[in-house]
Amino acid sequence: MRLEGMNGEGVNVIDNMLATHAVMNSHCAHAAADGRAFMWTANEDVGADENLIWLRNNSLVSELIVEYITISMAAAAIVEVFVGTGTTPTPGTLVTGVNMKVEDGGIAAATCYHTETSVDAGAGLTLLSSHRCGVTVKEIIDYKGALRLKYYSELAINIVTDVAGSTVNILGYFIDH
Repeated sequence: MRLEGMNGEGVNVIDNMLATHAVMNSHCAHAAADGRAFMWTANEDVGADENLIWLRNNSLVSELIVEYITISMAAAAIVEVFVGTGTTPTPGTLVTGVNMKVEDGGIAAATCYHTETSVDAGAGLTLLSSHRCGVTVKEIIDYKGALRLKYYSELAINIVTDVAGSTVNILGYFIDH
């Protein structure tokens, strides 16, 4: 018997085992290759108990998978992450998700705002987690794709303590369900 590769070349056998070569790709990287991964970013000076960023999935056919969130603060602060389903968007400044496949230019089926006003975007949502962020230290909240937002599900990040400056990034991708 002769085994051949997909181009007709012979395959290698080492110590009675078929030698193969494989490339591993994360779900997020795969979605990015298809133009379905996005980054939402906000840089803000917000007061105590105010919204840093709010994100809602508007897609009827795709789940929005949150891979990770990064947060950096100019001063030590407590940050809370809320999830749930609301009915009205949080007022503020619109944030456009940037397609990770830059040349694709596709637009995310999501609504995202950041705001400087005294809006508690977590009102009516469920507290998922609370984090202490250090001064100029990037806090990485790595969900590894476990945080899934179905249609009209929301994610809100609130600053509990007053901070002179903060930056947040949310990396997420869409999958059909």
